[in-house]
Amino acid sequence: MDDTLLLTARGEIDRACEPDLNRLLDALPISLSDVVLDMQDVRFMDVTGLHFLCELHHRTARRHTRLHTRGWQAQPRYLLHAVAHLGMQGRDLNTVVRAALERPQGLS
Repeated sequence: MDDTLLLTARGEIDRACEPDLNRLLDALPISLSDVVLDMQDVRFMDVTGLHFLCELHHRTARRHTRLHTRGWQAQPRYLLHAVAHLGMQGRDLNTVVRAALERPQGLS
């Protein structure tokens, strides 16, 4: 299993694109070694993006696929930092957010 899937997001991740995100999640191939989510061209993300990130994390973890993120821009990164500092009890959300934030800037 040496297949890597690159997901490139663009524009805004908000409630309006939720149906597209759900279709994308449903269409993920079953056997992948890695999924890379490139956020370089995303200038805005709301809670819809957090839900997508968590669901992508769940699906890749269940399939023993590594999830990588990169290219976090200012506003989405700010949202991730805000969520990380809320001290929420949701283990899954904290795991996903911290994983996205703990990478060096060049790889994030």
